[in-house]
Amino acid sequence: MKFRVLGCYGGNVPQHGMTSFLVNGRVCLDAGWVSGALSLREQVKVKDVVISHSHLDHTCSLPFLIDNNFSAPGFELRIYAIPEVIASMKDHLFNNHTWPDFTSLPNDLTPVLKLVEVPLEKPFAVNGITLRAIKVSHLVPTTGFVVEDKSGAIAYSSDTGPTERFWKIVNKVENLKALIVETSFPNELQDLANVSGHLTPQTLGRELRKFRQDVPIYLYGAKPRHMAKIRKQVRALKRRRLSFLVQGKTYTF
Repeated sequence: MKFRVLGCYGGNVPQHGMTSFLVNGRVCLDAGWVSGALSLREQVKVKDVVISHSHLDHTCSLPFLIDNNFSAPGFELRIYAIPEVIASMKDHLFNNHTWPDFTSLPNDLTPVLKLVEVPLEKPFAVNGITLRAIKVSHLVPTTGFVVEDKSGAIAYSSDTGPTERFWKIVNKVENLKALIVETSFPNELQDLANVSGHLTPQTLGRELRKFRQDVPIYLYGAKPRHMAKIRKQVRALKRRRLSFLVQGKTYTF
C-alpha cells in the first residue's frame, strides 16, 4: 500500500496542518489539503474521498478539488462517510450558501458529486481498497478507519480522545502494517484536550497500552505552537517504533 501524506500537523511543514492522505495514488483519506498538495494532473485522478468527520481541517479542500476539476471530461467525485458526517456536509458545506450543491450540478441526473453513506464496522470497497469505519471519541461524530489492500492493512484513528472500540477492532486486524494515531496537545493542556476530544502524549501512552500489535506507530495532529514540547513528551514515553508522519512523504506498507 502506498500512503502519501498530503497534510498533517506535526509534519515537516507544520503550517499546512489540514489533514489528508492519498492511498495508492487515487483514494483520499480525509481532505484537508488535497487541492493544495496535488497538481491538477494528480487531482483529476482522485475520484474517491473517505471522510472521518466534518471539521474543516479534514474537509476544507473538497470544494476546491471539485471546482478545479469540474469541467474535466468525465470527472466525478464520490465522498464516503457515516450518515452523520454526510448529513453535516449536506447541511453546512454543499448547501448553496457555503458552496454550490454539486450533488445536483450540472443536473440531478448526472451530478458531479455523490455522497455515499457507509455503515459502521462493515467492510466497504473503494477503488481497489477495502475500509471499515470505527467510531472514535471526538467532539463531533467521527470514525477512524481500517484500510486494506492486497499488501496488508493500516489503522487510522482520525481525531480522537481516549476511546475503546477502535482498539478492540484494530487488535484483531490480520496483516496490520502500521498504526496512525493523533496527538494534538502537550500534557500541560490536558483539560483542553479532554473537552475537545484529542490526545496528549500522556493519554497517548495510556491508549497505546490497549494496542496489542507490534507494528510501526505514526503520529499526526500536533499543534504547531506546541510541536517542540509534544515531541519531547512523546520521546519521554520511550516507546519503540513510534515516530511522527512527515508531510509530503510516501510510505509503503
